[in-house]
Amino acid sequence: MSAWLPEQSSYRPEIQGIRTIGALLVAVFHIWGGRVSGGVDVFFVISGFLITGSLYRELQRRQSIDVIAFWGRIAKRIAPLAYSVLGLTLLVALLLMPLVRRESFLSEVFYSAFHLENIKLMMNSVDYLARDEPPSPVQQFWALSVQVQFYAIWPFLLMAAALLARKLCSVTFAFVAVLAAVFLASLAYSIIQTGHSPAPTYFDTWARVWEFALGGLVAVVLPHLTIAPVVRFLAGWTGLLAVVSCGFMFSAKVTFPGYVALWPTIGAALVLVSGGGSMSLGADRVLAWKPLVALGEISFSFYLWHWPVLIFYMIAVDRTKLGIIDGLLVIALALYGAYLLNRWVEQPIQRSAIGKYNAWHLHAMGTGWVMPILVTTTLWTLMLERADSSRGLAKVDYPGGSIPASMETAVTPGIPLRPGPASAKGDLPRPTIEKCQQRPGVAELIVCTYGNETAPTKTIVLAGGSHSAQWFPALEVLAHQNGWRIINIPKAACTLSYTGRPTTSSDCETWRESALEYLTNLKPDVVFTTSTRPYRGAQVEGQKPRREHVPSAYVMFWSRLEELRITVIAVRDNPWPGHVVPECVEKNLSNVVACARPRDRHMNDVDPSTSLEPKPKNVEFIDLTDRFCDQTLCHAVGGNILIYRDRHHMTATFARSLAPVLGERMKEVRPDLFANASSSFPLAPTQ
Repeated sequence: MSAWLPEQSSYRPEIQGIRTIGALLVAVFHIWGGRVSGGVDVFFVISGFLITGSLYRELQRRQSIDVIAFWGRIAKRIAPLAYSVLGLTLLVALLLMPLVRRESFLSEVFYSAFHLENIKLMMNSVDYLARDEPPSPVQQFWALSVQVQFYAIWPFLLMAAALLARKLCSVTFAFVAVLAAVFLASLAYSIIQTGHSPAPTYFDTWARVWEFALGGLVAVVLPHLTIAPVVRFLAGWTGLLAVVSCGFMFSAKVTFPGYVALWPTIGAALVLVSGGGSMSLGADRVLAWKPLVALGEISFSFYLWHWPVLIFYMIAVDRTKLGIIDGLLVIALALYGAYLLNRWVEQPIQRSAIGKYNAWHLHAMGTGWVMPILVTTTLWTLMLERADSSRGLAKVDYPGGSIPASMETAVTPGIPLRPGPASAKGDLPRPTIEKCQQRPGVAELIVCTYGNETAPTKTIVLAGGSHSAQWFPALEVLAHQNGWRIINIPKAACTLSYTGRPTTSSDCETWRESALEYLTNLKPDVVFTTSTRPYRGAQVEGQKPRREHVPSAYVMFWSRLEELRITVIAVRDNPWPGHVVPECVEKNLSNVVACARPRDRHMNDVDPSTSLEPKPKNVEFIDLTDRFCDQTLCHAVGGNILIYRDRHHMTATFARSLAPVLGERMKEVRPDLFANASSSFPLAPTQ
């Protein structure tokens, strides 16, 4: 192994400077920009450079890597800071976090403690029900989770490269070949997956490994290069400009990581290449400025701190956007918190003799830091579950949607709401809980059967998006009373619509065609769906504002069903409040009307389906707006039942309370559905 390069010092002051720039960019764009700064991508390149260089030199000395000792050093660096921030965030959440956010928050704390927060966010990003949830104060741990997962696999990759080097008798070529292969494979995966499913791919470790590999390539190749000072000068300033400009160059519509992430990562690589230049005005000299280096020492802690400070600050001032002064205060508080952690936690531990003689002591230390967090989170979760299961309330106190909405009937003094704001998010329709609703991004038709399967009087197909699916609890009650079979086929974020254009390859279009084929073969007695959507188009000057409409694509799909002699019952969609209703109600339990919204902000004066010309012959329309709104307000609570579980979906409890009035309206338009009502029957689903 004589070809191994001699060990070199890994300390580069300009790296601390670029860390400072990256951390500040992340904070600035989180607070004000609403764009991807590229700062995290810079961190990944730098981590790849430093860790690859460190392990590469260890291989030079020992021809092997002590993986346990390496992980121990990582634990000594990460565990005290990460778990201190996580634990303090947990404590502050006890005081400031609304009840409605605590269940999902505690789940994310658990994932963050095990460095799997990126996996949790990947699951949330494909979970339609979690998309509208406010960000949790531990969401920033996704980047640390990706880094820890990188630290877990990288030593083995480099040891494999070392084995290859022995066979090829060319150390540099072997390491470059392995790192380049990882770089290209991961980048290709990132580009493909970002185009296909950008939300989960953003947090996907495999879509980020190429960024670490890029830093690793620089670490391996750079010692072999002789670079002219002017080239280093140009590389440094080009790279720094690329890093700083990323958040300004690309709009929020541009999806990361994919090929777009090449902009900040190549910029970071150029900054690394520029180190050691002799020009006084070189970017590396500027980045080595003492204040930037000093801030770089606490950049990791600052990154961890800025996000919970931002979230809790917005909760405290009850705002979702901050101005310049508030944002600067958030940065100042995060910097102060980072300084305190560095002064009283990081420095004492780094200077201590822990792990000097036994690497397992470092792992024991990390376990000691995380255990209080896990215990607290577990106990808190159990308390929430116990509180949710302690409701035993008489139905007579909860008329819900069985009576018209009004300020007078919204809440009865002395009777707690059902569901409570803290548990509203989990008050879901049965098929949603049982995974009988297709998720976004998947085209396959899921068919679940409920009600009377053996001898149904009628067959009702519930189809459409989540706003159709939310009517299942009411239909299930009616099915139980009338002997119906309910076939549930909704897909989140996809409606029953048809544009008339050639079918595309999107999952919604494929699902709609599958649904149409299924309905063609089944010939149900009726398809139940929604008839309206919020109107997002331009308003016409001089005319009353349009708040909702019947999309022409709905009418076209109904026409296709008419050709098949399939009839439809279409219910007017509920109002979309636009704010997290359970959170508002929690803050205003003594005055829930504060969470109501003006009716004319969300609804037309009359159901827009009454204006259709010509009226579809196979469709009967139902309007239950009077159960959500009176003449002036659309309410958040009706008959002591919380109407919404999020920004615009009904709670299953409120939907269930609508069964009597829904049955009456359905009977008015389709009396044939109620002609042969039977006794009750089992409600077990099949799939």
